[in-house]
Amino acid sequence: MTRDPALRREVFFAQLHRTYAPHQFDNWLVWGGNLSIQLDGERCAPTLARAFVGPAHPQARAKVRVELFVAAVAAAQVREGDADVRLWTDADQRGQVDAEGRFQPGPGQHLPMHLVCDDQGAPILSAQNLVFESAEFSFSVTGVFSYTAQFSADPLPLDDPEKEWVGLSQLAHNQDGVVVVSPQWLRSGPSLTEVCVRKVGARLEGGHFRSGRFAQLTDLLEDLPVDVVYLLPFFKPGFCDLHTGQDVRKGALGSPYAVADFYQLDPELVTPPEEVDLGRLAEEGLVRESDLEGWGISPAELGRMTAALALALRGREALVQLIGKAELRQLTRRAHQLGKRVIFDLVLMQTSRDNPLIRRHPEWYVRDQEGRPAIHRIAWLVYSDVALLDLVFNQALQEYLLEVAPYWIGQCGLDGVRIDASQTVDRPFLKRIKNRINTVQPEALVLGETLCALDQAVDVPADAIYALLVDFHRDVEHARPFVQFLEEMHARFAARTLALAYFENHDSPRATQVWREKYTRRLQEDPDVARYWRELPCPVQPEPAQRPLLMALLKNLQATLIDLSAGLAGRSNLLYGLEWGSTWGAEDRTDFENPTLVQPHQASREPRASLARAYQLLHQRRATWGELSVGEVYYLRNEFAGGDPEDRVLAYTRHTGQGALLVLHNLDSSRPCSTTYAFEYLSFATRETQPLFDTYAVFQLPTPPLPAWEPQGFTFELQPLQSLVLRLGSAEGR
Repeated sequence: MTRDPALRREVFFAQLHRTYAPHQFDNWLVWGGNLSIQLDGERCAPTLARAFVGPAHPQARAKVRVELFVAAVAAAQVREGDADVRLWTDADQRGQVDAEGRFQPGPGQHLPMHLVCDDQGAPILSAQNLVFESAEFSFSVTGVFSYTAQFSADPLPLDDPEKEWVGLSQLAHNQDGVVVVSPQWLRSGPSLTEVCVRKVGARLEGGHFRSGRFAQLTDLLEDLPVDVVYLLPFFKPGFCDLHTGQDVRKGALGSPYAVADFYQLDPELVTPPEEVDLGRLAEEGLVRESDLEGWGISPAELGRMTAALALALRGREALVQLIGKAELRQLTRRAHQLGKRVIFDLVLMQTSRDNPLIRRHPEWYVRDQEGRPAIHRIAWLVYSDVALLDLVFNQALQEYLLEVAPYWIGQCGLDGVRIDASQTVDRPFLKRIKNRINTVQPEALVLGETLCALDQAVDVPADAIYALLVDFHRDVEHARPFVQFLEEMHARFAARTLALAYFENHDSPRATQVWREKYTRRLQEDPDVARYWRELPCPVQPEPAQRPLLMALLKNLQATLIDLSAGLAGRSNLLYGLEWGSTWGAEDRTDFENPTLVQPHQASREPRASLARAYQLLHQRRATWGELSVGEVYYLRNEFAGGDPEDRVLAYTRHTGQGALLVLHNLDSSRPCSTTYAFEYLSFATRETQPLFDTYAVFQLPTPPLPAWEPQGFTFELQPLQSLVLRLGSAEGR
């Protein structure tokens, strides 16, 4: 140990560069780690950090910290310059497509890091570790970016290419830091609906299933009370096994997840050429010059053709694909006119068993003992209609798949993707996917499906992931499990995480049906419960025998209100998702593999019509509830004084320094609940409540009046399955 700077540097040099080989440091004696980033004022672990950029927030400001321990040097005697430390980051460098058409990552850049010292120049230690901090830098474009630290005591200048550097991962077990930068519009918590185009407008003719089409969905867009429309896979599906010749499709129709060609649309989703006005498509700019490559005609010339002439020119398959692209463009154009966005399902894990890639690139597939593409299995689920891709670190396959989303986004104006089973995809590839998409559409949403344990989802570099609330909505009737799970999410996930919450999707039975069957049994088993619901006046459903349906629709709306409001801005906030049909309480499964029909006409019949109107009203009003996107959350736990002793009321506030929303849910389907709350933790005195949304009111059900303030607080009376959204205010401030 010495006070001589030159000797200290020699010790650093010996310990960092000569005593140990990379990855073989004795971490009792030399160690580096505790990498972190301060992003917009919040300290984040390297696992994942999140930021948003857009017109209102053009840059996210960042500083990186790292720690170094060298036992042979007295840490308190170290001074700036005894060792060199630099930051490597590819911030704002998404990458670019090279001359050969491959997407190459950005090279990154180096920034200096300085020893953190007090005013006298002495190091401020973390335990016995030296702390180094980078100069401030920024993220100003969307994408996924990395950072790490490197160390040197080599006497060569910092910019000398011969200078020796030791990477953080060479010193000890460390990972590079990752930052996901998302478009600012996501901060508002947009809503989403999942749509299987095959089912929209589908019909049975003579016992044969006639698929729904893009054009029919376009006509429905205005009635969808959401911000984002998510399309299940629209690629050309496959049905057979190339090796056996057998028809292996799932169900009668086959699964849209069995993709036969990533660059062809499912022809069943396209209006037949004989029914299409080619002149209108050309006139509206829905046909591009690139669509007609090899045709020898212009869009205007195509527009003057009859369908028969166009079919004779290029054949049905080519014309159907041209019309399909035009109709998909028409769908996204109409969505954008309505202020909505459209994303699509990006399938990465498998293809159909008759995809031509199986013969062209057999090395892209996991093989079974006979050398054939392996069947995709997840736990007890067996997907016998698809071939499992060997995706992990398969560079050539990844290069191929990397271009699928940019192609459709560029061709048809789509606004992003949902990545199927994203937790199973290696993280470097997920980074490249988002960056490649953002080079084409900087405002794109990349949604990662994460149906997995929370610890498997914390490092998925997508703009939003999934919140696993489905089982809670189906089965849980007490508040504590909801709160415990949400608080676990807040603790585990990076700050500013967005998670999609929903109560049903294409993989599950319809929740309304499950709830109706459950409540039918309950009314049969409990006379007191049956009496309450039988005697409850309900103008939109006067027949008491049908009350289980009313109960199920109330539960449907309650689940969405929880998904909409129960998150925490700044930690893990929630986006709410619906399946097409959720808004009218559909009970027929999407079941896209079979010729079943969803029944949209039910939305015009009570009490489902009231539910449909409620969703429209909710979509309109939530835009004014700013606390949902910026406010804190406070869960009003029932185990504390004033709460519901049976723990049936899920209650919380979403609040800022200027305003607060109170959200109350009676999870009990059987009995009213009474609960008292005071709000001393708010920064303003609360003396009034203003109703914003009442699930009983939308079904014209009677409810008690809102309580007046009393010294102990407000005592709320909640009816079974009732949910309330209230604004808390101060009489003195009005």
